[in-house]
Amino acid sequence: MAVKIRRGEQQDIPFLAWVMYTAARSHLADCPWCVIYGESEKRTRILLAALSQIPVLPWSYFSKFWIAEVDGVPAAAMCGFVPAEPLSSTMAEPELVVAKQVFGYSETRLVAIRERLAVTALGFPEDLPDIWAIENVAVLPEFRGMGLIDQLFEQTLEEGRQRGFKRAQILSLIGNEAGQRAFERNGFKVVSEKRSVVFDEWFGTPGGKLLARDL
Repeated sequence: MAVKIRRGEQQDIPFLAWVMYTAARSHLADCPWCVIYGESEKRTRILLAALSQIPVLPWSYFSKFWIAEVDGVPAAAMCGFVPAEPLSSTMAEPELVVAKQVFGYSETRLVAIRERLAVTALGFPEDLPDIWAIENVAVLPEFRGMGLIDQLFEQTLEEGRQRGFKRAQILSLIGNEAGQRAFERNGFKVVSEKRSVVFDEWFGTPGGKLLARDL
């Protein structure tokens, strides 16, 4: 078995759409992206594929990802980036522009999506200052248990060090026990938590945890 850690490339976009969908769904019955946009899994992944081609979106742009390739097959990925602004409907405007272009949403539909994005912000802790962020972590089922996540963390954390950051963070939904174990195994510890009744009603989990570690 040959494992190669490499940068994401344009040819990886369908795989990265699966990664973003799977990471967001976490342990939940429904992916939050499906709830926010009111779409099926198939159409949500089409939207995520489109978002992965927008350079101004650091959390989704394909070249921000590191990919673990096993015998030439993309098997796992994670994204390392510098956070922009706190989650808000204003920050989400590029995403909404893309969604309108891809699916032709009406202004009424976009207003409803903005409202759900505002609810999303109620359930996630704010980013730490001067931080290197990691998101969108997922492994294809047939490659789990091979240590690929640990190898990706090693690479992504080293990138943060080389860029001069002293700390790194990662978000996890409350109840994602498997994810939290993987993050803690790689040196992260919970530093804050945020809960919201409305967030729970919409997404099926009380909120999120912010984990951090020194670099």
